[in-house]
Amino acid sequence: MTRIACVGAWLAILACAGCGFQLRTWDLATTFETARIEAAHGVDLDIDLTRALESAGVRLVDNDAQVVVRLSDQDDDWRSVSVTQGARTAEYELSLQVTFAVNDGSGEELAAARVLRSERVARLDRDNLIGSSEERRLLAAEAREDLVGRMVRTLDALSRRGEPTNADPR
Repeated sequence: MTRIACVGAWLAILACAGCGFQLRTWDLATTFETARIEAAHGVDLDIDLTRALESAGVRLVDNDAQVVVRLSDQDDDWRSVSVTQGARTAEYELSLQVTFAVNDGSGEELAAARVLRSERVARLDRDNLIGSSEERRLLAAEAREDLVGRMVRTLDALSRRGEPTNADPR
């Protein structure tokens, strides 16, 4: 039985390799060796973006960067989206947005400033408030990862094309 499982695993690996499947990676370092992140006061997505860029092989510097990422106007907003019969909140919606722009080292615009937005909905369980607060924390982390991923995909598109883009890759 173990031999059959091993053969099956190898067949699955070969099938994935044969169809072109590969894990998502960002090889930004071949185009952008250095980058600088400029975050306005109150923007904390720069920490997550720093981690993502460093894991993609980009070295972050304070001066003479090949690409400058500007983050501004971050807004985290939780609001009620549905209520129970007793007029209590049943679901919350997280709306996280940030303004994102990319310039080259000389200040030329590579990607025009645009607002990136991510939304998540969390159900409030009155019987499990600790679990509900943990769910809210996880949804906020997912929204942050979504925005950072969209920023990195934009940088990846810029590195592949070598020309300005205003597209919002998803």
